[in-house]
Amino acid sequence: MSQTPESPPTYATHDSGWRRVQSLLPGHLQLGAANAPMPGEEWLDMGTFRVHLDCWRRPEAPATLVLVHGGGGNGRLLAPFGAMVASLGYEVVAPDLPGYGLTQVSDKRSLVYDDWRDTLAAVLETEAGRSRRPLVVFGASMGGMLAYDVTARTRLPVGLVSTCFLAPKDPEVRRRMVRWPWMSGLAGPMLTALPFLTDSLPVPMRLAGNMLAIANTPELARAIASDPLAGGTWMPGRFLRTFLESEPLVPPESFDVCPVLLTHPADDRWTNVSLSRPFFERLRVPKRLVLLENAGHFPVEEPGISQLRQALLDFLAERGAVVGATPAS
Repeated sequence: MSQTPESPPTYATHDSGWRRVQSLLPGHLQLGAANAPMPGEEWLDMGTFRVHLDCWRRPEAPATLVLVHGGGGNGRLLAPFGAMVASLGYEVVAPDLPGYGLTQVSDKRSLVYDDWRDTLAAVLETEAGRSRRPLVVFGASMGGMLAYDVTARTRLPVGLVSTCFLAPKDPEVRRRMVRWPWMSGLAGPMLTALPFLTDSLPVPMRLAGNMLAIANTPELARAIASDPLAGGTWMPGRFLRTFLESEPLVPPESFDVCPVLLTHPADDRWTNVSLSRPFFERLRVPKRLVLLENAGHFPVEEPGISQLRQALLDFLAERGAVVGATPAS
């Protein structure tokens, strides 16, 4: 990873909605607060993609946490979680997946869901090559299933954390994900039956998904949904079609890579925990479910955010990644 000579835009200089989102977070979660250090910004060249990453580098960290956003966010949206863990001595990396944030793509209309899998795999492989410290991956929203798939594919992480597991072929999951329930029976068949018409169409994510349920505070939800680098972006019909057609790369009964921690918001008004339980219960690896009290889909409320912090610390410690221990050389 290196800074590119073209000096591409960074969040430090880019005038986008992330500052508005930050201003609406609880004070202790805003970047620059006492326990919320600002990230550095790096780039990973990957074929036709130039992937932007928020990074909290800690040379002596016992583990690296990779944060994976979903369809309403970007790496910077997850900064409250990254800064929280980084302030405790861990290294954190949060990529912008293609189509979101500041990641550069040559042809956005050609994106497919496998581009997200390939990008996250490249990030994990690059981080594994930097050091021998343990890798833990944390997926939020639809990033949870993405993190699961890439964990199964690369077999690199020693732990998998997710806020939810959403199987896009499940009719109830589709009904809850879309903005209006009546869309669930139309969107999939239309995208599948007419790909020659719909694949290249730009679909605003705030219309495709129930973006106003991403946060329980209406003003915060509107800020995320209107951020052109997050919930206010568009994705091609081809990406949505391939996502809706996707299945887990490995059935949960066969997943054997690492333990799993599901930190599901208890007051999630977009994707209730009932949507995640069927997949989670089929897992046969050591696993734990923590319900984050009073927390919405984007879990920033107390006591849920403190419960998330403690659950992450416990999980990292269980993986042998304890701050103060000597990292592998």
